[in-house]
Amino acid sequence: MIILLGCKTEKKEKEFIDSPIYDDTEVVIIDSIIEIPPNIIKLDTIDIDNFNVLFFKPNESEYNELLKTLGENSEINEVDSDFGFYANKVYDSISKTDLKVKIVTERIIKYSTKSGIKYLDRLKNEEGQYGVIFNQPNCEPRIEFGVMTDVGMFQELAEYNKNCK
Repeated sequence: MIILLGCKTEKKEKEFIDSPIYDDTEVVIIDSIIEIPPNIIKLDTIDIDNFNVLFFKPNESEYNELLKTLGENSEINEVDSDFGFYANKVYDSISKTDLKVKIVTERIIKYSTKSGIKYLDRLKNEEGQYGVIFNQPNCEPRIEFGVMTDVGMFQELAEYNKNCK
């Protein structure tokens, strides 16, 4: 005799982000949601309001996927290496000041603007998955995509701070 028992499972639908930057008026469940008992949901999100300089880049699995997609002969190795080198130089210098700095691999970056909360999805961003965000209270954050030298980043930070009043 075989007895089959079934449980009704709750079907959860996922709504994916259509644009790389969106506001908090939308309820969005992102593919990278991790359920942690008891029913706590963690998003792969970082809030930049606590940081003055935030470097963002792909995590290891995203980098490996880029490498697989673009190929070993692509420039992704050089991009990743250069970004890490210059971001670490700036990080080392800034971390000795009162400014708060961090290098992150979170997929979603949450930031505040005068028009409300916004989100940047690194994976859906056409500008690239590498970059830096300059942020100050009472000023609009400035997002720069791609790789810059340490000198270039310091110049951009100085210009941002000068214009942020």
